[in-house]
Amino acid sequence: MTNQPHPYFHHLQPSESMTRLVAALRRVVKAMHHVHPEQVDDESADAAERLANRLESAGSLGIRQESVLRHTRSPLSGVMNPMAPPMTSEYHPEERRVVSSILFNEAYQGPPACVHGGFVAALLDEALGRTRHLTDRNCVTGSLLVTYRRPTPVNVPLTVDARITEMHDRKMVVRG
Repeated sequence: MTNQPHPYFHHLQPSESMTRLVAALRRVVKAMHHVHPEQVDDESADAAERLANRLESAGSLGIRQESVLRHTRSPLSGVMNPMAPPMTSEYHPEERRVVSSILFNEAYQGPPACVHGGFVAALLDEALGRTRHLTDRNCVTGSLLVTYRRPTPVNVPLTVDARITEMHDRKMVVRG
């Protein structure tokens, strides 16, 4: 058993500046959920616009980034995506299993104090999809069945245990 990151991702560590920027922007996203509209002043809006202008002028990697870079920008697990809640995964190749953990804060809320169901489905898609790194296959989701048994609370650690249960010529079946 191993709880190390998959070797595929070993070189995708962001710089310290990128780590700090992403952490600060995640704080902004969470704070925006709580701030009253009348409490936002021109100084805050100006600062946000200056930051956006500075980052936009730094250039673009484009929409079709190489595969390893795309993983850092994933909307659910990208270490360099401030929209993504931090998600970690442990790979267990001998068991054909990946265990992923995440915590959704209030920014991901749907019903009061609960994670929006779309984010729950996205979490399952992302976590189940990580099992492909245990194989030599490049797979995408063909279908995803999510059964919502009860509301998923915000600010509670969540774990998805994903297992490859069947392997066919062109298809993998994964359950979580």
